[in-house]
Amino acid sequence: MIRAIIGVLGALTALVPDRIVAAFERVAVENPDDVEPRRGTRPTLRAEGVVVVALALIGGRAYAWAMYVTGAFGTVLLVVPRAYRAIAARLLYVDPDAVEWRPGFDTFLRLVGGAYVLLGVRELRRDRDAE
Repeated sequence: MIRAIIGVLGALTALVPDRIVAAFERVAVENPDDVEPRRGTRPTLRAEGVVVVALALIGGRAYAWAMYVTGAFGTVLLVVPRAYRAIAARLLYVDPDAVEWRPGFDTFLRLVGGAYVLLGVRELRRDRDAE
């Protein structure tokens, strides 16, 4: 079930990257009209969405490793959300110093990070149980 949900989220990311960016900015960015996403942001999101769909469909070891990476990334979000903000601003926006993050966004990142960690742990447990 979780794999199907992840696949659907990947499909949405591939099909409507503009809406994904807009949703991210509604949650994360205080001044979305004052910052410009990098030119490669939308194509990169599309590619990421396609990869996520493929991993969800394929399953197996590839999906498991993707969940391990997701769990590791979630640890960063959970423990040091400011590091994510610094990296995200540089990767996503032309002028990263112009990005004003919404108050409380760190709490949101920690919640997402916790969910990602749980996905990684769940996959580790499934692997351990399969042995």
